[in-house]
Amino acid sequence: MIRGNGRLSLMLFPSEDGKRKPVRVAVILASMLFVTGCGIGKPKPLLSGPPAAAQVGPAIPVAPVERPLESARFSRFPCGILESDQVAALIVDPPEKVARGGGREGMLGCAWSAPNKPTLGIYHAVVKPNNLAELVEVKEGNPQQYPGWRELSIDGIPVAEYVPRYIPGACDLYLGISDTEMLLVEYAVNGPSSSQYWGDDSCAGARKAAEFVIANLRRA
Repeated sequence: MIRGNGRLSLMLFPSEDGKRKPVRVAVILASMLFVTGCGIGKPKPLLSGPPAAAQVGPAIPVAPVERPLESARFSRFPCGILESDQVAALIVDPPEKVARGGGREGMLGCAWSAPNKPTLGIYHAVVKPNNLAELVEVKEGNPQQYPGWRELSIDGIPVAEYVPRYIPGACDLYLGISDTEMLLVEYAVNGPSSSQYWGDDSCAGARKAAEFVIANLRRA
């Protein structure tokens, strides 16, 4: 290394006359990037393989909820309810280009999306119907508005699943997290936005998202 004009330079590569010439580090790094095709720093997938499908159980009573969940963590920071690897499993892996948004009318929550990828929204109902028992009552009075209605359970939480008419390719899951509260998980895939891990099965993606949310709230 030599000092010249107040700068330090590396002494690399001998010249033809046997003397060494200073070469700046930036030049060497630029050459390396050119040779490798600028592949350094490309994000790698977070998952080693496709995630397992959600473990779904049979329908259970919507009330009383025997193993209720606290919604405080979700209410404080809705977009923090999913970990990075969980976002990768649902939207795109790696998840660097995933954007997060806010809630929707009558609901507090967060939405995740990326160009030409599935969309996911997780919301806390704050207006009626705001629990699963009330939603079941509404459905019984107007069943044609809830095509594909199915009741199931995930990790002790009663769940209602149906295919909404207002979003093509979507599947809605309502989670009865307590006797007085419910969360909506809405997952949509359509056209070119086929899911990396769930294909065109939007309900499989919605169930996995619900499983993640329930597990994260249980750890809160």
